[in-house]
Amino acid sequence: MANSIAKLLDSFFDNKMEDFETAFPAAIESVNDDGTVNVRPSVRNCLRNMQMEPNMKDGKLMVIKNVPVLWAGTKTVHIEYELDQGDTVLCISSSRDIRNWKKEKWNEAAYDPVSFSGNDLLNLLAIPFRRIQESATTVINIDREGNVTIKASEVKLDAENVLITGKLDVDGDISSGGNIASDGEIEASGKVKGSDFATPTLTFSKHMHPTAAQGAPSGPQPLAP
Repeated sequence: MANSIAKLLDSFFDNKMEDFETAFPAAIESVNDDGTVNVRPSVRNCLRNMQMEPNMKDGKLMVIKNVPVLWAGTKTVHIEYELDQGDTVLCISSSRDIRNWKKEKWNEAAYDPVSFSGNDLLNLLAIPFRRIQESATTVINIDREGNVTIKASEVKLDAENVLITGKLDVDGDISSGGNIASDGEIEASGKVKGSDFATPTLTFSKHMHPTAAQGAPSGPQPLAP
């Protein structure tokens, strides 16, 4: 009798635990226009009796659709980057029903649950992550001294003002579509080219090289404004 009750309880527990989720890694199958992702679990679900989650017709685990992505950030600032197929995410399942909350603006309001249940595939949130050993196209590295290294094909700054305190070294060309102002000295070891120079304190001088019939070359003379 006791064994029968134990088997019955085990079966009941397995049935309940089959849908119980806390967290699991997954791979992005596709990214939706609204920013949610469709994911496939990276680990097969397994019950206590070693019954394995079956594959779908395509030979893979089922796709879980429309999972919102959690980004690091606040109302003031947030960090966002592109997601692509095959990227890894950690899917976490809320213990409370958050289906209504996921559809809204995620503000201070308290939303009513759809049901009393949670910890299932209907209440997932995805957090992108990657192992540090794996390479990426763009890498931002901050070492223990606070030095920041950005490895990227292009870095864009869209700001009204950019303030740099300290020494700026540029190993390459600098181009500007606007004015360049300096309160200090500007030194150049190469050529300085321009179609029009205007300054109240700087004088450009010319040096005449006449022909032999006109006499010896003259000394430097200020250019006429």
